[in-house]
Amino acid sequence: MNIKNQTLGLGALIFQSNNPDRLAAFYKEVLGLPLELNSHGELYSHWECDFNNIHFAILKTNEILNGNGVIPSFVVKDILKLINDHNLSLNDEILHLGDGKYVGWLNDPDGNRIHLWMDKSQQD
Repeated sequence: MNIKNQTLGLGALIFQSNNPDRLAAFYKEVLGLPLELNSHGELYSHWECDFNNIHFAILKTNEILNGNGVIPSFVVKDILKLINDHNLSLNDEILHLGDGKYVGWLNDPDGNRIHLWMDKSQQD
C-alpha cells in the first residue's frame, strides 16, 4: 500500500485557545496572518485564514477541543478508506464543513490529536 496515494499533505494547523481573540490578534498583528472571524457547516464561529497554502484556524477550547494546543490536519483522499485500511477508529463522527469538505479526528500512538481532512468537491 502506497501511503502517498492516501495522504496528500499537511493542509492545516488548528490552534485551540481559551482566549481565541487574543491569540488571533497576536498572529494578525505580529506575524501578519490575514485571520478573519468565520463560521461554516457545523463548525461554530472561529478565526481562520489561508496562508501560503496552509489553512490556519483558531478555535475556542471547549469540551470537544480539550485544552490549548495545536492540531495538525492532514489532507487525505478518503477519510474512511484510510481509517479502514489501517484498522483505526475515529474519535467522533466525521464533521461536514460545507462545500464538500469533511474532517475526522483520531489520536496518534502518543495520544496527540490529529485531523484528517478531505474535499469531495475536488475528487474525480
